[in-house]
Amino acid sequence: MTLRRVRTMSESEIKIEFQLTEAEYLAATRLYYFRSRNLLMRMIVFAVLALIVAGMISLLADVFIWAMVAIVILFIGWAFYNILVQMPRRYFRGDGKFHGKHEMTFSDNGIFLKTAQLESKVAWDLYTKVIEGRDLYGLIYGRETRMMTIVPKRAFKSRSEELRFRELMAGHISDKSGLKIPSEEPEFTPKSFTPPDWR
Repeated sequence: MTLRRVRTMSESEIKIEFQLTEAEYLAATRLYYFRSRNLLMRMIVFAVLALIVAGMISLLADVFIWAMVAIVILFIGWAFYNILVQMPRRYFRGDGKFHGKHEMTFSDNGIFLKTAQLESKVAWDLYTKVIEGRDLYGLIYGRETRMMTIVPKRAFKSRSEELRFRELMAGHISDKSGLKIPSEEPEFTPKSFTPPDWR
């Protein structure tokens, strides 16, 4: 019998607390956009069409093509900045559910979320996909809705707790293609907590 099978219910629960930062929310939004093929393709198609229209206008209106292309590139840059930075920033600052302490408990029975404004229990099958960035996980629900539960990696007390969380996600969320392969490096444990005597 493996260690995983003999875990008690309380041991299989993972409880974390954190306060989401604006930088983490922006990183999660960008991660979602860049991992979503449909959204990324729409943005690329929009940019290409805008450049084609600029070329046609410059030919018809007898305007220098480089001037039109420069204007369109500036417009595309502004649009991407607005979508990836400005809109998420306004949304984060204007929505009270992102502010304050988040308490989350993960188990085989689902996810329990508690903030100052709400308490809810969510079944795992609500989530359709999980994506992983350098510093966070995004649990996506729905399709093409840009709705997700953000779980910062810094909230886990240890590497083993994070690995147990990954096991739960892998067992309950069908699309795990956004998860990275975890490194096999053991968690660093110092040999002694007593500082050396430098005398």
